[in-house]
Amino acid sequence: MSADIRQMRVDLAAVFRMAAHYNWHESIANHFSLSVSDDGKKFLMNPKWVHFDNITASSLLLVDADDPQTMTRADAPDPTAWIIHGHLHRAAPQARCILHVHSPYATAVASLADPEIKPIDQNTARFFNRVAYDDHYGGLAENDDEGARLVRVLGNKSIMMMGNHGV
Repeated sequence: MSADIRQMRVDLAAVFRMAAHYNWHESIANHFSLSVSDDGKKFLMNPKWVHFDNITASSLLLVDADDPQTMTRADAPDPTAWIIHGHLHRAAPQARCILHVHSPYATAVASLADPEIKPIDQNTARFFNRVAYDDHYGGLAENDDEGARLVRVLGNKSIMMMGNHGV
């Protein structure tokens, strides 16, 4: 393993612990990934069913978005995480790090009838024209069609509010 990937593992594991510290997670149903290849298709992600507080650099999975055998591995990632992160990394190599959380405040905003973050002050202005809104989120991302749909919804934005779900 290269020194760069080793450092990426350390950094991503630290992000998981920071997210837990700030309560950005919801138990174990959240997932982060970090690209380690230029094309974005090889990436690190958290193992399924491990709380953010317990994720270490060595426990992170190294996966390839183009590897059809990923979900047959003994340490296969969470299927929903695989669909979301695999599709996004494959379609948007510039998205180097993808964080999917159900933080209480973001989930509350995503559940509003109008979840748009309006640029009414300096804190919200930073999100102007950077957020995609998915108001058709219908549950778990369990198939390639849903992964492709999420890619289309995200478009050229860097943030997606997933209606009645999270960010």
